[in-house]
Amino acid sequence: MFMRDFLGITIASASVLASAVLDSTETDVNLNPKHSDSDSWKVEYDHKHHDYHDDHGYHNKFDIFASPEGNGLGGTLKTFTINITESRKSLTNGSSRFHYEINDQVYGTPIIIDEGDEVEFIIDNYSFTETTIHLHGLLQQLSPWADGVPGVTQSVIPQNKRFIYRTRIMDQHGLYWAHSHLRETYSDGIVFPFYVRPAPDRPKPFSLLTNDSQEISTLEALNDDPVIITLSDYTVMPSNERKVSEFNWAFGFLCYDAIIINNIGRQNCPGSDFLRSLTLSNTTTDKGCLNPNVVTNSTTNFDDDIWFTCNETDTAPPVFEFDYENGWGVIHFLNHADHWDMIISIDEHEVFTFAADGNFHEPLVNDAFILGVSNRMGIAFRLDKPGEYVMRVAAYQDPQIITGYAIIKYGLDQFETTSYTQQPGLPALPDSIPFIDYAGNAVSNDTRIMDNLALRSWPNSLVPKAYEDADVLLRLDLNASGTLFWSIGEQFYDPLLETSQAPVLIHPEYYLGLNKSIAEYPKESVVDIVHVTAPGSPRHPLHKHFEHVWVLGGGVGPFNYSSITEAESAGLPIVWDSPPIRDGWLTFAAPPNDTAWFVVRYKGETSAAVLLHCHILAHQNGGMAYTLAQGPEDFSKVPEYYKLRANGEAPHTPLPFGPDDLTIPVLEEGLLP
Repeated sequence: MFMRDFLGITIASASVLASAVLDSTETDVNLNPKHSDSDSWKVEYDHKHHDYHDDHGYHNKFDIFASPEGNGLGGTLKTFTINITESRKSLTNGSSRFHYEINDQVYGTPIIIDEGDEVEFIIDNYSFTETTIHLHGLLQQLSPWADGVPGVTQSVIPQNKRFIYRTRIMDQHGLYWAHSHLRETYSDGIVFPFYVRPAPDRPKPFSLLTNDSQEISTLEALNDDPVIITLSDYTVMPSNERKVSEFNWAFGFLCYDAIIINNIGRQNCPGSDFLRSLTLSNTTTDKGCLNPNVVTNSTTNFDDDIWFTCNETDTAPPVFEFDYENGWGVIHFLNHADHWDMIISIDEHEVFTFAADGNFHEPLVNDAFILGVSNRMGIAFRLDKPGEYVMRVAAYQDPQIITGYAIIKYGLDQFETTSYTQQPGLPALPDSIPFIDYAGNAVSNDTRIMDNLALRSWPNSLVPKAYEDADVLLRLDLNASGTLFWSIGEQFYDPLLETSQAPVLIHPEYYLGLNKSIAEYPKESVVDIVHVTAPGSPRHPLHKHFEHVWVLGGGVGPFNYSSITEAESAGLPIVWDSPPIRDGWLTFAAPPNDTAWFVVRYKGETSAAVLLHCHILAHQNGGMAYTLAQGPEDFSKVPEYYKLRANGEAPHTPLPFGPDDLTIPVLEEGLLP
């Protein structure tokens, strides 16, 4: 067994939604669509909670309207109404807390759309705070003003106001998600996934998994209608209370109550002796957290119920049932956590990862895989031994030992009832053989844990200016000041600018050449970003808006080079042949006496104000964000609807809504240069 060494880690570092997946091809939407009647896809609940709802008079499901005209470019316009409201409940059957809801649910249900569609999201903000919505991972080739970043592409959507995002899903497929981009509020519930079915004529990598034509057809069909599993860490403290507590403690929040799997969570309390058996330190609290008094060597009053006392809840793990006759199961995972990266495995089943951040990759076979905050992964696994098996989701190499469980089952008529065992402080689980333990450690040297850098894009992709220097190299170092303040580049990004500054896209003249947190370069530039992580700093799940990147390499050690080709000549491992294509990447943690480096490359094809940031919310809102002014010479082409609303010069439509006073722009190919 491998042990986790907490003292060697520098500190800092999802709804069985499936019950109501919304398919935009159905105009008569109900809350229990096709999956609920399918033997191949079931979710079982034993999830008690206490609901509280004010009567806002809003619809409690997505309203979907399809236009036969679209915009004349071959796509169908599909409109989704997103109601943001507030409630008090618990996702662990424990103490209730404040949440935001998306159409009457904390963390909204997945939306299913098709590659090529034009999609309109009508955001009706019934909450008592302002917000924006970012469509995470979309390229936004025709709509850079609809990226949803306050202070960068728009101003906030006030309470009791409406804002409309329209975008076209071009040359993209797979799992994406939408979330608030204001402060840390997405962790309170403003999240919903959306799945883009690949076009029928798009090549798919399933022939690399099997030579059987029937199995290939089955895998393609399953990928068009996948099980979607969302993951998150969860705490009883809303984000605003966490932020106040962090400043009172002078220490970052690093202790969660549960791992949420499709909106279902359980606070597990296996006991401090069990938890300490999985580490090399003796500083673990009953919640699996670092003892903050020991780590900080202070007498700060760290809240007992947050850091120390573990209150077990009785929520049963969610159950996902697959159709044994299919021979394969397909799942797309999303980690929309507040802080923790996850490691995931299914007992006794090797998994084939074939998609990452919506992009197809050559299938890799492993026993467990790592999913950074904000990342998505598509997997396939064989249904070749009927039974019930534990799916384990653990925080990955983070300063908390915490795990969530689900149950995978299939072929119920092919086996006798599975035996279950319940250990103290944990749920009753099938007696299946694990690959990872409660701490996310491999149980043996034979356990294969996927290396994200080993992914290879598929079909083979050509890196722009491969084996050559990029047009632009940005050295953006990753630094910290304690556990509360973080930076990319030369200075901290002030989160107060989200609500106080005019958007960069609308008023570039206020920023260009004047701000060290903004880099400028022409459209069509090939850009390398080099991150160097300071000694003793944790890894970071970074995310870049708009274009996805080719992940060229990374490792521990210095980066003292003026270009990537110079680094490669000096012996650093750089991958030019079909490296992973991602919209988010996990950098390397740096040991106490050394640095770490990471390199990505992209081509800036859209004139846009682009945000690059860490997706750990406390890091982003502690200053770890950076703006890229990409092709700023064309920023003036923003449509009036977004320009006026972003400036606050035109009022957002009040509630209840009447006809809009401004015309939503048609997304024409010639709109941008």
